Amino acid sequence: MELVEGIDLALGVKPTARLIEHLSNQSLYVHCGEQILDACRLLDQCAFRIQANESSYLNSLCIEAVRQEESIFQHADTPRTSRLADWIRHFTCCESASDEEAYAAYTMACAVKAIESLSDWMQASEQEVVSKNWQILALPWEEFCQAVASEINPDERIDALENYVAHLEVVTSLISLYDDDITELASAAIKTAIRRKGGILSGKDRNEEISTRDAAIVKQANNLRSEGLPRRNLATHVHRWLEDQIALPPKQRPTWLPSEIEKALSRRQVDAILTKHGLL
Repeated sequence: MELVEGIDLALGVKPTARLIEHLSNQSLYVHCGEQILDACRLLDQCAFRIQANESSYLNSLCIEAVRQEESIFQHADTPRTSRLADWIRHFTCCESASDEEAYAAYTMACAVKAIESLSDWMQASEQEVVSKNWQILALPWEEFCQAVASEINPDERIDALENYVAHLEVVTSLISLYDDDITELASAAIKTAIRRKGGILSGKDRNEEISTRDAAIVKQANNLRSEGLPRRNLATHVHRWLEDQIALPPKQRPTWLPSEIEKALSRRQVDAILTKHGLL
């Protein structure tokens, strides 16, 4: 099912109960359950606010906010704007939604996308392990989960966590202008995910790789700015440049880009790196 379908806006129930039940049945849930529950707390808080109004359009508002999350982000993020609620109403086609409802729905969309990053990782990782050894399907459930977990690619897990954090950082940067309570929950979830990521990185050389990669991204961004590229277009152009570097044959790639990397960072991850270094 689509994750947004697991959120119940009916009064008297925990909004994310069905969603958590669905995700907890995945073999790798134990490895990211804490992050999923953090994001679900954010979803529940927003859903409770929306439930109080009992408007007929609220289900549609939330569903469309999830579907249109990227479009809302693209328009609302650059340049910073006080018209975030207007963009949310426009893209969800819910012009009657109040500002509070709009902010809550968009926060829910960001949280759903964050959870989706982890859900996609769990599914893809399990499928990859099973494709190499389908016989593990005959194992008892606990042994099956252990077998899948033993083959986890830590870099892919880190990428999923980075995507999770990037989606929630939208809440702390955009929604923080309007709602401190919501952003506190998002900030707490981000800190926990970063700690988890740090634990995965422990004992690995990936810190150095990421630092070198980020430095190259920042250098390219500075070059584009010096050439006169407007700040609002910076992340898009840097992301396109990074995709071009990935597309090069391994022997032609720059030294900061490991040959085993097969896909570029997401547009949102590039945005987060540039923001961290004060370029957005």
